[in-house]
Amino acid sequence: MKREKLKSATLFCLVLISVILTTQIWLDISIEGIFIMFKKQEVNSNELLSSNNDKASLIKPEKLILNNNGKHTLLLNETEIGLIYDRILEDTKNMLAIIFESKEGIESEKHSMEFMKNLRTGRTIELEYPFAYDYRIYANMLGAAKAQWEEIKTIDSVLVGYDSNAVYIVDKTSDSIYEFRSKALRSSIRVMVDMINRSKTYAYMFLNEVEPEKYGENVLIPINIEDTHTMAKLSSSAETDDDSFESIAVNFFGGDPSTLRRIVDPSGTVVYTDGERRGGIRMSKAGVIEYVNYSTQSKNQKDDFTVLDAVNIATNFVNSHMGFPKDSYISSIEQVAKNNKLYSCTIRYNYRYEGIPIINDETIMDNPIEIEIVNGEVKRYKRVVKDIKMTGEGKIIKNPLDEIIDIVLKRLSYDKNIDIDDIKIKDIQLSYFEYKLEGTTSMIPVWVIEAGGDTGAAGRYILNAESGVILSEPY
Repeated sequence: MKREKLKSATLFCLVLISVILTTQIWLDISIEGIFIMFKKQEVNSNELLSSNNDKASLIKPEKLILNNNGKHTLLLNETEIGLIYDRILEDTKNMLAIIFESKEGIESEKHSMEFMKNLRTGRTIELEYPFAYDYRIYANMLGAAKAQWEEIKTIDSVLVGYDSNAVYIVDKTSDSIYEFRSKALRSSIRVMVDMINRSKTYAYMFLNEVEPEKYGENVLIPINIEDTHTMAKLSSSAETDDDSFESIAVNFFGGDPSTLRRIVDPSGTVVYTDGERRGGIRMSKAGVIEYVNYSTQSKNQKDDFTVLDAVNIATNFVNSHMGFPKDSYISSIEQVAKNNKLYSCTIRYNYRYEGIPIINDETIMDNPIEIEIVNGEVKRYKRVVKDIKMTGEGKIIKNPLDEIIDIVLKRLSYDKNIDIDDIKIKDIQLSYFEYKLEGTTSMIPVWVIEAGGDTGAAGRYILNAESGVILSEPY
Protein backbone atom coordinates (compact mmCIF):
# COMPACT_ATOMS: atom_id res chain seq x y z
CA MET A 1 0.00 0.00 0.00
CA LYS A 2 2.80 2.41 0.90
CA ARG A 3 4.55 1.59 -2.39
CA GLU A 4 1.36 2.47 -4.34
CA LYS A 5 1.05 5.78 -2.48
CA LEU A 6 4.71 6.52 -3.25
CA LYS A 7 4.13 5.77 -6.93
CA SER A 8 1.07 8.05 -6.98
CA ALA A 9 2.96 10.86 -5.30
CA THR A 10 5.88 10.48 -7.71
CA LEU A 11 3.54 10.48 -10.70
CA PHE A 12 1.79 13.63 -9.41
CA CYS A 13 5.14 15.42 -9.04
CA LEU A 14 6.18 14.46 -12.57
CA VAL A 15 2.90 15.76 -13.97
CA LEU A 16 3.25 18.99 -11.99
CA ILE A 17 6.81 19.53 -13.25
CA SER A 18 5.62 18.88 -16.80
CA VAL A 19 2.89 21.51 -16.48
CA ILE A 20 5.32 24.05 -15.03
CA LEU A 21 7.93 23.52 -17.75
CA THR A 22 5.29 23.62 -20.49
CA THR A 23 3.92 26.88 -19.10
CA GLN A 24 7.43 28.30 -18.95
CA ILE A 25 8.02 27.42 -22.60
CA TRP A 26 4.69 28.88 -23.77
CA LEU A 27 4.89 32.10 -21.75
CA ASP A 28 8.66 32.58 -21.67
CA ILE A 29 8.67 33.50 -17.97
CA SER A 30 10.75 32.33 -15.06
CA ILE A 31 9.75 29.47 -12.77
CA GLU A 32 9.21 32.06 -10.01
CA GLY A 33 7.01 34.12 -12.33
CA ILE A 34 4.60 31.21 -12.83
CA PHE A 35 3.71 31.25 -9.15
CA ILE A 36 3.64 35.02 -8.58
CA MET A 37 1.72 35.99 -11.71
CA PHE A 38 -1.66 36.25 -10.02
CA LYS A 39 -0.47 37.32 -6.59
CA LYS A 40 -1.12 40.89 -5.54
CA GLN A 41 2.20 42.71 -5.62
CA GLU A 42 3.25 45.98 -4.09
CA VAL A 43 3.01 48.66 -6.75
CA ASN A 44 5.71 51.30 -7.10
CA SER A 45 3.78 54.04 -8.89
CA ASN A 46 6.75 56.13 -9.94
CA GLU A 47 8.87 53.20 -11.11
CA LEU A 48 10.70 54.38 -14.22
CA LEU A 49 11.37 52.40 -17.35
CA SER A 50 14.99 51.49 -18.02
CA SER A 51 17.19 53.95 -19.88
CA ASN A 52 17.35 51.62 -22.89
CA ASN A 53 13.57 51.71 -23.34
CA ASP A 54 12.76 51.61 -27.04
CA LYS A 55 10.07 53.51 -28.91
CA ALA A 56 8.08 50.37 -29.82
CA SER A 57 7.31 49.73 -26.15
CA LEU A 58 5.53 53.11 -26.02
CA ILE A 59 2.96 51.99 -28.60
CA LYS A 60 0.12 50.89 -26.35
CA PRO A 61 -3.64 50.79 -26.75
CA GLU A 62 -5.95 53.07 -24.86
CA LYS A 63 -8.22 50.04 -24.47
CA LEU A 64 -7.48 46.32 -24.80
CA ILE A 65 -10.75 44.42 -25.28
CA LEU A 66 -11.43 40.70 -25.34
CA ASN A 67 -14.33 39.87 -27.68
CA ASN A 68 -15.81 36.42 -27.16
CA ASN A 69 -18.79 35.54 -29.37
CA GLY A 70 -20.62 38.79 -28.63
CA LYS A 71 -19.41 39.11 -25.04
CA HIS A 72 -16.78 41.69 -24.16
CA THR A 73 -14.22 42.24 -21.40
CA LEU A 74 -11.96 45.24 -20.87
CA LEU A 75 -8.47 44.08 -19.91
CA LEU A 76 -6.49 46.49 -17.71
CA ASN A 77 -2.74 46.45 -17.30
CA GLU A 78 -2.91 45.58 -13.60
CA THR A 79 0.04 44.21 -11.66
CA GLU A 80 -1.49 40.76 -11.16
CA ILE A 81 -1.98 40.18 -14.91
CA GLY A 82 0.75 42.48 -16.22
CA LEU A 83 2.73 39.62 -17.74
CA ILE A 84 -0.30 38.45 -19.72
CA TYR A 85 -1.13 41.98 -20.87
CA ASP A 86 2.44 42.61 -22.02
CA ARG A 87 2.62 39.25 -23.79
CA ILE A 88 -0.53 40.01 -25.79
CA LEU A 89 0.93 43.35 -26.90
CA GLU A 90 4.30 41.79 -27.73
CA ASP A 91 2.80 38.97 -29.81
CA THR A 92 0.56 41.42 -31.67
CA LYS A 93 3.50 43.68 -32.50
CA ASN A 94 5.59 40.71 -33.66
CA MET A 95 2.84 39.63 -36.07
CA LEU A 96 2.41 43.19 -37.34
CA ALA A 97 6.17 43.45 -37.96
CA ILE A 98 6.02 40.31 -40.13
CA ILE A 99 3.13 41.81 -42.12
CA PHE A 100 4.82 45.18 -42.56
CA GLU A 101 8.13 43.80 -43.80
CA SER A 102 6.97 41.55 -46.64
CA LYS A 103 3.98 40.51 -48.74
CA GLU A 104 5.46 37.09 -49.43
CA GLY A 105 3.35 34.23 -48.08
CA ILE A 106 0.70 36.60 -46.70
CA GLU A 107 -2.90 36.57 -47.90
CA SER A 108 -4.85 39.83 -47.62
CA GLU A 109 -8.45 40.92 -47.99
CA LYS A 110 -10.08 44.34 -47.74
CA HIS A 111 -13.39 44.81 -45.89
CA SER A 112 -15.71 47.73 -45.26
CA MET A 113 -16.10 49.13 -41.75
CA GLU A 114 -19.31 47.12 -41.41
CA PHE A 115 -17.06 44.07 -40.96
CA MET A 116 -16.26 45.33 -37.46
CA LYS A 117 -19.58 43.86 -36.27
CA ASN A 118 -18.38 40.40 -37.36
CA LEU A 119 -15.08 40.85 -35.53
CA ARG A 120 -16.70 41.95 -32.30
CA THR A 121 -19.17 39.08 -32.35
CA GLY A 122 -16.33 36.63 -32.98
CA ARG A 123 -13.33 35.62 -30.89
CA THR A 124 -10.82 38.46 -31.13
CA ILE A 125 -8.63 40.71 -29.05
CA GLU A 126 -9.02 44.38 -29.93
CA LEU A 127 -6.41 47.10 -29.40
CA GLU A 128 -7.91 50.60 -29.61
CA TYR A 129 -5.20 53.25 -29.89
CA PRO A 130 -5.47 56.73 -28.34
CA PHE A 131 -5.08 58.34 -31.78
CA ALA A 132 -4.81 57.32 -35.42
CA TYR A 133 -1.19 56.36 -36.10
CA ASP A 134 0.18 57.19 -39.52
CA TYR A 135 0.77 53.77 -41.10
CA ARG A 136 4.37 54.40 -42.11
CA ILE A 137 5.29 55.86 -38.72
CA TYR A 138 3.78 52.89 -36.89
CA ALA A 139 5.57 50.42 -39.16
CA ASN A 140 8.89 52.26 -38.84
CA MET A 141 8.57 52.28 -35.04
CA LEU A 142 8.29 48.48 -35.15
CA GLY A 143 11.49 48.29 -37.19
CA ALA A 144 10.13 47.95 -40.74
CA ALA A 145 12.55 49.97 -42.88
CA LYS A 146 10.27 49.98 -45.93
CA ALA A 147 6.68 49.20 -45.04
CA GLN A 148 4.62 47.17 -47.47
CA TRP A 149 0.86 47.57 -47.98
CA GLU A 150 1.05 51.30 -48.62
CA GLU A 151 -2.66 51.43 -49.42
CA ILE A 152 -3.15 51.58 -45.63
CA LYS A 153 -3.19 55.21 -44.48
CA THR A 154 -3.69 55.07 -40.71
CA ILE A 155 -3.90 52.50 -37.93
CA ASP A 156 -6.77 53.31 -35.57
CA SER A 157 -7.01 49.86 -34.02
CA VAL A 158 -5.79 46.30 -34.48
CA LEU A 159 -7.68 43.05 -33.90
CA VAL A 160 -6.35 39.50 -33.77
CA GLY A 161 -8.46 36.37 -34.09
CA TYR A 162 -7.10 34.27 -31.26
CA ASP A 163 -8.25 30.99 -32.82
CA SER A 164 -6.74 31.72 -36.24
CA ASN A 165 -4.05 34.39 -35.59
CA ALA A 166 -5.58 36.40 -38.43
CA VAL A 167 -4.68 40.09 -38.05
CA TYR A 168 -7.07 42.94 -38.85
CA ILE A 169 -5.92 46.56 -39.23
CA VAL A 170 -8.68 49.18 -38.91
CA ASP A 171 -8.03 52.23 -41.09
CA LYS A 172 -10.78 54.79 -40.57
CA THR A 173 -9.10 57.24 -42.95
CA SER A 174 -9.77 54.93 -45.89
CA ASP A 175 -12.92 53.58 -44.21
CA SER A 176 -11.55 50.04 -44.48
CA ILE A 177 -10.47 47.00 -42.48
CA TYR A 178 -7.51 45.02 -43.85
CA GLU A 179 -7.32 41.30 -43.05
CA PHE A 180 -4.03 39.36 -43.13
CA ARG A 181 -3.49 35.60 -42.89
CA SER A 182 -0.30 33.55 -43.01
CA LYS A 183 1.27 30.46 -41.50
CA ALA A 184 4.06 32.77 -40.34
CA LEU A 185 1.64 34.61 -38.03
CA ARG A 186 1.94 32.77 -34.73
CA SER A 187 1.24 33.78 -31.17
CA SER A 188 0.32 32.58 -27.70
CA ILE A 189 -2.64 34.97 -27.47
CA ARG A 190 -5.17 32.12 -27.22
CA VAL A 191 -3.30 30.74 -24.21
CA MET A 192 -3.25 34.21 -22.64
CA VAL A 193 -7.00 34.67 -23.21
CA ASP A 194 -7.78 31.25 -21.74
CA MET A 195 -5.88 32.22 -18.60
CA ILE A 196 -7.83 35.49 -18.34
CA ASN A 197 -11.17 33.70 -18.81
CA ARG A 198 -10.40 31.44 -15.85
CA SER A 199 -10.28 34.47 -13.56
CA LYS A 200 -13.13 36.75 -12.50
CA THR A 201 -13.82 39.32 -15.20
CA TYR A 202 -16.49 41.96 -15.67
CA ALA A 203 -18.85 41.81 -18.64
CA TYR A 204 -18.95 44.89 -20.86
CA MET A 205 -21.11 46.05 -23.75
CA PHE A 206 -20.72 48.47 -26.67
CA LEU A 207 -23.59 50.92 -26.32
CA ASN A 208 -23.65 51.71 -30.05
CA GLU A 209 -24.89 48.14 -30.59
CA VAL A 210 -28.07 49.23 -28.78
CA GLU A 211 -28.34 52.95 -29.68
CA PRO A 212 -25.94 53.81 -32.52
CA GLU A 213 -27.43 57.28 -32.99
CA LYS A 214 -26.68 58.19 -29.35
CA TYR A 215 -23.32 56.50 -28.67
CA GLY A 216 -20.01 56.32 -30.53
CA GLU A 217 -18.58 53.00 -31.66
CA ASN A 218 -16.00 52.87 -28.86
CA VAL A 219 -18.30 53.51 -25.87
CA LEU A 220 -17.70 50.39 -23.77
CA ILE A 221 -19.19 50.12 -20.26
CA PRO A 222 -19.41 47.40 -17.58
CA ILE A 223 -22.86 45.84 -17.24
CA ASN A 224 -22.43 43.60 -14.20
CA ILE A 225 -20.68 46.05 -11.90
CA GLU A 226 -21.77 45.42 -8.31
CA ASP A 227 -23.35 48.11 -6.13
CA THR A 228 -20.49 47.60 -3.68
CA HIS A 229 -17.68 47.64 -6.28
CA THR A 230 -14.87 49.88 -5.07
CA MET A 231 -11.70 51.46 -6.42
CA ALA A 232 -8.80 52.56 -4.28
CA LYS A 233 -8.38 56.21 -3.39
CA LEU A 234 -4.78 57.31 -3.93
CA SER A 235 -2.55 60.07 -2.63
CA SER A 236 -0.25 62.02 -4.91
CA SER A 237 2.72 64.31 -4.52
CA ALA A 238 5.20 66.01 -6.83
CA GLU A 239 8.06 63.86 -8.08
CA THR A 240 10.45 66.70 -7.17
CA ASP A 241 11.13 68.87 -4.15
CA ASP A 242 13.38 71.80 -3.23
CA ASP A 243 16.28 69.47 -2.44
CA SER A 244 16.22 67.86 -5.89
CA PHE A 245 15.89 70.99 -8.06
CA GLU A 246 19.62 71.63 -8.47
CA SER A 247 20.52 68.03 -9.34
CA ILE A 248 17.73 67.99 -11.95
CA ALA A 249 19.09 71.20 -13.50
CA VAL A 250 22.58 69.70 -13.62
CA ASN A 251 21.15 66.65 -15.38
CA PHE A 252 19.71 68.89 -18.10
CA PHE A 253 22.67 71.23 -18.54
CA GLY A 254 25.60 69.10 -17.38
CA GLY A 255 28.83 70.59 -16.10
CA ASP A 256 29.55 72.27 -12.80
CA PRO A 257 26.54 73.27 -10.65
CA SER A 258 28.35 76.52 -9.83
CA THR A 259 27.88 77.68 -13.44
CA LEU A 260 24.08 77.59 -13.11
CA ARG A 261 22.08 80.73 -12.37
CA ARG A 262 19.15 80.35 -9.99
CA ILE A 263 16.10 82.60 -9.60
CA VAL A 264 13.15 82.05 -7.25
CA ASP A 265 9.89 83.88 -7.93
CA PRO A 266 7.33 84.80 -5.22
CA SER A 267 5.27 81.62 -5.87
CA GLY A 268 8.28 79.45 -5.04
CA THR A 269 8.92 78.42 -8.65
CA VAL A 270 12.66 77.99 -9.27
CA VAL A 271 14.26 78.93 -12.60
CA TYR A 272 17.71 77.73 -13.61
CA THR A 273 19.71 78.87 -16.64
CA ASP A 274 23.09 77.65 -17.77
CA GLY A 275 26.07 79.98 -17.86
CA GLU A 276 25.96 80.39 -21.64
CA ARG A 277 22.19 81.01 -21.67
CA ARG A 278 21.56 78.17 -24.10
CA GLY A 279 18.52 77.08 -22.16
CA GLY A 280 16.43 77.36 -19.04
CA ILE A 281 14.35 75.14 -16.79
CA ARG A 282 11.41 76.05 -14.50
CA MET A 283 10.35 73.84 -11.61
CA SER A 284 7.28 74.62 -9.52
CA LYS A 285 6.30 73.32 -6.09
CA ALA A 286 3.33 71.59 -7.74
CA GLY A 287 5.78 69.45 -9.73
CA VAL A 288 5.49 71.15 -13.13
CA ILE A 289 8.83 71.05 -14.95
CA GLU A 290 9.46 72.96 -18.17
CA TYR A 291 12.76 72.95 -20.06
CA VAL A 292 13.37 75.30 -23.01
CA ASN A 293 16.31 75.15 -25.41
CA TYR A 294 17.07 78.67 -26.69
CA SER A 295 19.69 77.58 -29.21
CA THR A 296 17.72 75.36 -31.61
CA GLN A 297 18.45 76.04 -35.28
CA SER A 298 14.91 77.06 -36.27
CA LYS A 299 15.88 78.98 -39.39
CA ASN A 300 17.96 76.41 -41.26
CA GLN A 301 15.43 73.72 -42.09
CA LYS A 302 16.78 70.18 -42.45
CA ASP A 303 15.79 68.22 -45.52
CA ASP A 304 15.99 64.77 -43.97
CA PHE A 305 14.17 65.35 -40.66
CA THR A 306 11.39 62.74 -40.23
CA VAL A 307 8.73 61.89 -37.66
CA LEU A 308 10.65 58.72 -36.84
CA ASP A 309 13.70 60.90 -36.06
CA ALA A 310 11.51 62.97 -33.74
CA VAL A 311 10.19 59.86 -31.96
CA ASN A 312 13.75 58.55 -31.50
CA ILE A 313 15.01 61.89 -30.19
CA ALA A 314 12.06 62.26 -27.81
CA THR A 315 12.39 58.70 -26.48
CA ASN A 316 16.12 59.08 -25.82
CA PHE A 317 15.72 62.52 -24.26
CA VAL A 318 12.99 61.49 -21.81
CA ASN A 319 14.92 58.32 -20.94
CA SER A 320 17.93 60.48 -20.07
CA HIS A 321 16.00 63.25 -18.33
CA MET A 322 13.90 61.87 -15.46
CA GLY A 323 12.59 58.85 -17.39
CA PHE A 324 9.15 57.47 -18.23
CA PRO A 325 6.68 56.51 -15.49
CA LYS A 326 5.56 52.90 -15.46
CA ASP A 327 2.93 52.04 -18.11
CA SER A 328 3.67 55.13 -20.20
CA TYR A 329 2.45 55.32 -23.78
CA ILE A 330 2.33 57.78 -26.69
CA SER A 331 -1.01 59.61 -26.59
CA SER A 332 -0.55 61.84 -29.66
CA ILE A 333 1.91 62.94 -32.35
CA GLU A 334 1.41 66.41 -33.82
CA GLN A 335 3.32 67.46 -36.94
CA VAL A 336 4.01 70.94 -38.36
CA ALA A 337 5.34 71.35 -41.90
CA LYS A 338 7.02 74.30 -43.59
CA ASN A 339 7.71 74.47 -47.31
CA ASN A 340 6.25 70.96 -47.66
CA LYS A 341 8.85 69.57 -45.24
CA LEU A 342 8.54 68.45 -41.63
CA TYR A 343 9.59 71.33 -39.39
CA SER A 344 8.52 70.36 -35.89
CA CYS A 345 6.90 67.46 -34.08
CA THR A 346 5.22 67.50 -30.66
CA ILE A 347 4.91 64.12 -28.97
CA ARG A 348 2.71 63.66 -25.92
CA TYR A 349 2.69 60.79 -23.43
CA ASN A 350 0.29 59.57 -20.79
CA TYR A 351 0.66 56.93 -18.08
CA ARG A 352 -1.61 54.72 -16.00
CA TYR A 353 -1.83 53.37 -12.47
CA GLU A 354 -2.95 49.73 -12.36
CA GLY A 355 -4.28 50.18 -15.89
CA ILE A 356 -6.29 53.33 -15.04
CA PRO A 357 -5.30 56.60 -16.82
CA ILE A 358 -4.06 59.52 -14.71
CA ILE A 359 -5.51 63.02 -15.10
CA ASN A 360 -3.50 65.77 -13.41
CA ASP A 361 -5.14 68.90 -12.04
CA GLU A 362 -2.98 71.13 -14.23
CA THR A 363 -4.88 73.20 -16.78
CA ILE A 364 -1.72 74.10 -18.67
CA MET A 365 -1.14 70.49 -19.73
CA ASP A 366 -3.52 67.92 -21.18
CA ASN A 367 -0.85 65.21 -20.94
CA PRO A 368 1.70 64.63 -18.17
CA ILE A 369 4.68 64.54 -20.59
CA GLU A 370 5.09 66.65 -23.70
CA ILE A 371 8.17 67.20 -25.84
CA GLU A 372 8.61 69.38 -28.92
CA ILE A 373 11.28 68.55 -31.49
CA VAL A 374 12.20 71.32 -33.95
CA ASN A 375 14.47 70.58 -36.88
CA GLY A 376 15.91 67.53 -35.17
CA GLU A 377 16.56 69.18 -31.78
CA VAL A 378 14.66 69.29 -28.50
CA LYS A 379 13.06 72.74 -28.28
CA ARG A 380 10.74 72.28 -25.30
CA TYR A 381 10.10 69.56 -22.71
CA LYS A 382 7.29 69.70 -20.13
CA ARG A 383 6.22 67.17 -17.54
CA VAL A 384 4.07 66.90 -14.43
CA VAL A 385 4.44 63.34 -13.16
CA LYS A 386 3.21 62.44 -9.70
CA ASP A 387 4.40 60.04 -7.02
CA ILE A 388 1.26 57.99 -6.34
CA LYS A 389 0.60 55.82 -3.31
CA MET A 390 -2.27 53.71 -1.97
CA THR A 391 -4.24 55.20 0.93
CA GLY A 392 -6.09 52.06 2.02
CA GLU A 393 -9.43 53.80 1.44
CA GLY A 394 -11.90 52.56 -1.18
CA LYS A 395 -14.51 54.47 -3.15
CA ILE A 396 -17.78 52.88 -4.33
CA ILE A 397 -18.24 53.30 -8.07
CA LYS A 398 -21.56 54.39 -9.57
CA ASN A 399 -22.90 52.54 -12.59
CA PRO A 400 -22.16 54.66 -15.68
CA LEU A 401 -25.30 53.72 -17.59
CA ASP A 402 -27.84 54.00 -14.78
CA GLU A 403 -26.48 57.15 -13.15
CA ILE A 404 -23.38 58.85 -14.58
CA ILE A 405 -24.54 59.43 -18.16
CA ASP A 406 -27.94 60.63 -16.89
CA ILE A 407 -26.26 63.21 -14.65
CA VAL A 408 -24.45 64.75 -17.63
CA LEU A 409 -27.53 64.70 -19.86
CA LYS A 410 -29.69 66.32 -17.15
CA ARG A 411 -27.04 68.96 -16.58
CA LEU A 412 -27.04 69.85 -20.28
CA SER A 413 -30.81 69.62 -20.65
CA TYR A 414 -31.97 71.51 -17.54
CA ASP A 415 -29.10 73.90 -16.85
CA LYS A 416 -27.88 74.58 -20.39
CA ASN A 417 -31.18 74.12 -22.23
CA ILE A 418 -29.61 71.77 -24.79
CA ASP A 419 -31.67 69.15 -26.58
CA ILE A 420 -30.21 65.80 -25.52
CA ASP A 421 -31.10 64.37 -28.93
CA ASP A 422 -28.34 66.62 -30.32
CA ILE A 423 -25.72 65.12 -27.99
CA LYS A 424 -23.69 62.05 -28.85
CA ILE A 425 -21.53 60.30 -26.24
CA LYS A 426 -18.21 59.53 -27.95
CA ASP A 427 -16.45 57.73 -25.11
CA ILE A 428 -16.61 56.96 -21.40
CA GLN A 429 -13.96 55.46 -19.15
CA LEU A 430 -12.70 55.29 -15.60
CA SER A 431 -9.70 57.41 -14.67
CA TYR A 432 -7.90 58.79 -11.64
CA PHE A 433 -8.24 62.55 -11.18
CA GLU A 434 -5.96 64.65 -9.01
CA TYR A 435 -8.19 66.51 -6.57
CA LYS A 436 -7.08 69.01 -3.94
CA LEU A 437 -9.22 69.52 -0.85
CA GLU A 438 -8.31 71.20 2.44
CA GLY A 439 -4.58 71.08 1.84
CA THR A 440 -4.39 67.41 0.85
CA THR A 441 -3.96 66.09 -2.68
CA SER A 442 -5.68 62.86 -3.65
CA MET A 443 -6.23 60.81 -6.77
CA ILE A 444 -9.90 59.87 -6.78
CA PRO A 445 -11.76 57.55 -9.20
CA VAL A 446 -13.75 59.47 -11.80
CA TRP A 447 -15.85 58.75 -14.85
CA VAL A 448 -14.68 60.71 -17.89
CA ILE A 449 -17.30 61.31 -20.58
CA GLU A 450 -16.42 62.68 -24.02
CA ALA A 451 -19.44 64.36 -25.58
CA GLY A 452 -19.81 65.38 -29.20
CA GLY A 453 -22.22 67.46 -31.24
CA ASP A 454 -22.59 71.00 -32.55
CA THR A 455 -24.48 72.42 -29.59
CA GLY A 456 -21.58 73.79 -27.55
CA ALA A 457 -21.77 70.80 -25.23
CA ALA A 458 -18.87 69.00 -26.88
CA GLY A 459 -15.87 68.23 -24.69
CA ARG A 460 -14.76 66.32 -21.63
CA TYR A 461 -16.84 65.93 -18.47
CA ILE A 462 -15.19 64.57 -15.32
CA LEU A 463 -17.49 63.20 -12.60
CA ASN A 464 -16.68 61.87 -9.16
CA ALA A 465 -17.23 58.13 -9.65
CA GLU A 466 -18.63 57.76 -6.12
CA SER A 467 -20.90 60.80 -5.75
CA GLY A 468 -21.56 61.71 -9.39
CA VAL A 469 -20.61 65.37 -8.78
CA ILE A 470 -19.31 67.06 -11.92
CA LEU A 471 -15.74 68.15 -11.15
CA SER A 472 -14.82 69.53 -14.56
CA GLU A 473 -16.70 70.44 -17.73
CA PRO A 474 -15.68 72.07 -21.03
CA TYR A 475 -17.27 75.48 -20.44
